[in-house]
Amino acid sequence: MLEAFEAPGAWPLAWLPDDLASPQGISILRLATAAYASRPTDDPPNTVWEARILGDVELSQSAMDALAFGGRVGLTVAEIDLWDGDGWAADLARYGTADGRAARLRSVPVLDPQASDLGTALADAPLVFAGSVRSVERAAGMRARLALGDIADRLDAPLQPHVYAGTGGLEGGEDLTGKPRPVAMGSLFNVQPVFLGNVDLGAGTLPTYQTHWRAIVAHDAVRIRGVAQTAVPGTPGVGQYRDWPALGMFQLGSSPDGEVTADLRGDAVGGYVNTTATILRRLLRVLGPQIADAEIDASAWALADYDLPGEIGWYRGAEPITAVAAVEEILAGCGAVLAGGRAGKIRLFDPLAVDAPQFELGHEWIIDCEPVALPATLRPTPREVQVEWGRNWRPLSSVAGAVPADERRRLEAQEAPVAIAASTAITSRVAQQRVLRLRGLYADATAAQARADKMRDWLAAGPRAVTVTTDRYLGQVELGHIGRVTYPAYGLEGGLTGTVMAWRESLGGRRLEITLVGV
Repeated sequence: MLEAFEAPGAWPLAWLPDDLASPQGISILRLATAAYASRPTDDPPNTVWEARILGDVELSQSAMDALAFGGRVGLTVAEIDLWDGDGWAADLARYGTADGRAARLRSVPVLDPQASDLGTALADAPLVFAGSVRSVERAAGMRARLALGDIADRLDAPLQPHVYAGTGGLEGGEDLTGKPRPVAMGSLFNVQPVFLGNVDLGAGTLPTYQTHWRAIVAHDAVRIRGVAQTAVPGTPGVGQYRDWPALGMFQLGSSPDGEVTADLRGDAVGGYVNTTATILRRLLRVLGPQIADAEIDASAWALADYDLPGEIGWYRGAEPITAVAAVEEILAGCGAVLAGGRAGKIRLFDPLAVDAPQFELGHEWIIDCEPVALPATLRPTPREVQVEWGRNWRPLSSVAGAVPADERRRLEAQEAPVAIAASTAITSRVAQQRVLRLRGLYADATAAQARADKMRDWLAAGPRAVTVTTDRYLGQVELGHIGRVTYPAYGLEGGLTGTVMAWRESLGGRRLEITLVGV
């Protein structure tokens, strides 16, 4: 756990009572910038934190590069220099025993510099960061360097832990051995299911296909070479299929003479999810990192679900993918941002969100202020926004002649249709005409058009970014917060309300830099 002490006139003395312990309890390292002893009534009682941290501790987080395109961001702590004159970090660096262990950072006001507890009970030390250790490395000058990460680091893991054994039946054939089972979320058009072989599910031994590793709402359509099969409740015959939604499977009445695809409404365990926020939450909860409910910032996700409406769908067959890659693909479809919060919880937000400010800074509280350039993806300002919808998850190259022409075109389409929102104002004032296109996952044109319109209006209003430095709201500001600043320069006399897209905090210097982007 990393903690920082606030010393009068000499901010702060940082210390690290850090749970770098495995479940078997290898050890708990407690380090600080000034020696600290907890009180008999503290938890833990009568415990000493060694003075090993050299210099200040700085936290920083940025989502500026994700603006308009979405993406995962992570909290980073500037490499913390630790005294290593006695070689205590040798094994940590050599064997990586600290990597991935829990870490906490606190800021402790020093009321009595002469007291072993600095005059402050441990319970009165506010938490400013909770995450994990990324690495411990030894450095020159009898030093070690500690790097920390946030909860989002846990996304760097395989998304699907459930794999096929390849032993036949519902475990698939040998060709599926060790491959991940498919994942289907939300509303999907024309996905390629995983063929398990001829299996008896209770209606006879039939060609069996799986689109999701557990229960779904339904397979709404099944096709062979684009020809729709008829759903039946009993044993299917030629031209028919039997749906088994509780298994995420369906069966054909005969061996197909071409590629099999399906439309479906996906995961239904715990309720059907079909929006950006609900699908992401389901993925993080039950797959990949298996984030607990207590590790999700409920208020941030509730606001994100409101700010990011519209039915979407996401699918992955029997091909490996990491949780972070899956999340980034979903985020890129609407331009949202996922980040780890200060308290060790996952946050989701829309950079275009409009709401009442969660904090305000007048010029009297601003130490410094400067305008910041927007990312290159937004300069020059795109005059048109395009958002894809109705993705064809498995374009077909051989469609039967009996399929109607309009349906054939959609089944063969490599590119999804797009909702377009253009700005005449931007067109008239920008010489280089650019288009911003998102690979949206929206199920219908209405939701995609709403997102395109919102982004177009935001761009046309002239978004700008500003970084302010203050000594207020220390340990509080998060990515995605809405803030308002007023300053007698840079056109900010009337104030700017925007979304926090980056922040950096110096615990010792008692300074917080906040980058807001707004219109």
